[in-house]
Amino acid sequence: PASCLACGDCCRKFSWHLKASDRDLERWRQLGREDLLARVNELGGLWHDPETKERLPVCPYLVETSDNKAQCGIHDIKPDICRAYPTYETFHQCIRGIRSR
Repeated sequence: PASCLACGDCCRKFSWHLKASDRDLERWRQLGREDLLARVNELGGLWHDPETKERLPVCPYLVETSDNKAQCGIHDIKPDICRAYPTYETFHQCIRGIRSR
């Protein structure tokens, strides 16, 4: 499998319409990650403002680095959908065309 380019393009493009899995919610509850749970709406949609409940345009845990790279600020506990990317729906290719399988 190809390795991640750490460009962050997938997070910028897709993070606004992702959903948390039941497994994500349970994992975050067990870890006491109220900060993550507060960003999930009543339908399981990810990355909403905890106060206004408005959907954020990009994942708030995407960390831009100084060398034009990006990394996941919650990598060890990131949502299952993020772990699975690139998926069947994207033809197992990342945005930059790198094949995962």
